[in-house]
Amino acid sequence: MAAVVPISKPHSIAQGLQYKAAAVAVGALAVTALIRPAGPAPGTDLAQDLWRPSRLTSASLRQPRYARVTAVTLEGSSHNTCVMALGKNDKISVGYGELSPDIIVSLAACDLYNASREAASTELLGGASLSARNIFLSGGYALSAGAVMTASRYLTTYTSPVADPYAPLEVPPYRECTRTRYRLDQQRTETISPGIYCGGIEVAGGATLNLDPGTYILDRGNFAVSGDSTVSGAGVTLILTSRTRSDHGAIDIHAGSTIELAAPALGAATGIPGIAIWADGDGPATNDTFDGGWTQNINGAIYLPARQVKYSGGSPVATRCSQLIARSVTFTGDSYFRHDCAGVSLSEPYPPPLLAE
Repeated sequence: MAAVVPISKPHSIAQGLQYKAAAVAVGALAVTALIRPAGPAPGTDLAQDLWRPSRLTSASLRQPRYARVTAVTLEGSSHNTCVMALGKNDKISVGYGELSPDIIVSLAACDLYNASREAASTELLGGASLSARNIFLSGGYALSAGAVMTASRYLTTYTSPVADPYAPLEVPPYRECTRTRYRLDQQRTETISPGIYCGGIEVAGGATLNLDPGTYILDRGNFAVSGDSTVSGAGVTLILTSRTRSDHGAIDIHAGSTIELAAPALGAATGIPGIAIWADGDGPATNDTFDGGWTQNINGAIYLPARQVKYSGGSPVATRCSQLIARSVTFTGDSYFRHDCAGVSLSEPYPPPLLAE
């Protein structure tokens, strides 16, 4: 039988108040988890109190009291993953630096996984807010004064990591270069075809690049977009790799860029179904930047298993099917994820077994 873990562990805050993630069963299958003061005030309806928004100030972990628990599962729940961090000693951070703005990260009706076992593996800075359906943490978390973390179903800490759902992927074989050090600038517009882009793809100076459907292999080169430029394409897979297993390129999407990419659908004749951007895991822990904000909409999986990602993107209106999997993730601006992915063929981890009091 697989190991099971508590839904949450008690926390203490600087002011000395005890907080815990509490859970209440709704029927036999659904559980709602929110952060609230441990121990309701006299006369408080516990079930009603659990539905209130959660708010923590600077939190430090402490050992839980003994509790009698029973196993629960996520049966009947779709496995909709929007953000997943794979690094065992890394972080998911919402906010960046000492003067971090009040960043919003919204995972609409989908889940967040963090495999790091660090005590503060998920960190919210400033007045940041993070909301998701389920939040599964293999370590603990730390929230600054004014930060808010909300899970509409489960919030777990010290949960066993789940498997990388895209681990079996292999880069398709390739040979000669289609283009070398491709660059488009000076407000030009061009449409290119799938192929091997040795030295990468760079779009700058207000240029517009349209991608025909299919697979684009960037061999030892960057995917860089800057200068209010635009890149668009439907049914597209971008793969960053290296035939020499060195000099891997990075992703560098600057603020002001417009990115409209959609992965191939299930059954597509070209491209890799479900995968929009993929950097193979053979390279070093390169830093990738997605800083397009509301005009950066990538529908499909962004799979960067060895990369440390800075991310700000998506829109509460335009984003419909988004998934980010990386070694670590730092959210540097408002970010919106959604999992309306029918026909897109995303891979999903199976949620861990849980315990409820």
